[in-house]
Amino acid sequence: MSNVPNLIEKLSGQSAIVIRHAERFEICSAEEYWTCGLTNDGMHQARDFGLTIAEYFDSYRLFYSPVQRCQETAENIMASLEKSGKIIISIGPEKLLGVSYIQTDIIDGFHEADKFGNDFIRAWFHGKVDPKIFLPLHDTKMEHLTYLQEKFSTANGGKHLDIHITHDWNVNVLREGIFGLKHEDAGWPDFLSGLGFSGTPFTAYVENEKGHTEKRLD
Repeated sequence: MSNVPNLIEKLSGQSAIVIRHAERFEICSAEEYWTCGLTNDGMHQARDFGLTIAEYFDSYRLFYSPVQRCQETAENIMASLEKSGKIIISIGPEKLLGVSYIQTDIIDGFHEADKFGNDFIRAWFHGKVDPKIFLPLHDTKMEHLTYLQEKFSTANGGKHLDIHITHDWNVNVLREGIFGLKHEDAGWPDFLSGLGFSGTPFTAYVENEKGHTEKRLD
């Protein structure tokens, strides 16, 4: 279940959210990374999500990882926002929202991750994965924050929301990189769940079982 409807109430004025895509089909091999799309339930989740957030802002921009499931999530969110009469701009795919932290061929990177099994994220974040293959956590977090702040600076202001649609690994990078919030404690990021960003000073927001947490980033 998405945490955004609760999280978004903390945001005001010009804001942004970074969320995982909606429900996808199972990925059985690294080669399917690019083409795996949303299930029918995922399509409905994204449309419902768009309707839910439509009441909070006047204008929206959508950015997404260059894979099918993220594009489909953006298209379905956008369809619901348009029905609600909102101002929508679909910006398109952004490499940073994908797996830009993989420094080698993507297939080789996924095969390297597979060596660690379910412990991959912990191994990566604790520096046990070759940094020539996976960019370290701090560097990956800083790349993401630089990207987000650059996009934030180009918005028109007012009651505006940038929506960045990405993957579970990216959400984990930001949750743990900014807040020290480990997935072993907070749970794995659900579909359409993530973090919020808002204001001057630029501030990050996350929701966990203890409620909302915020942190200034500048």
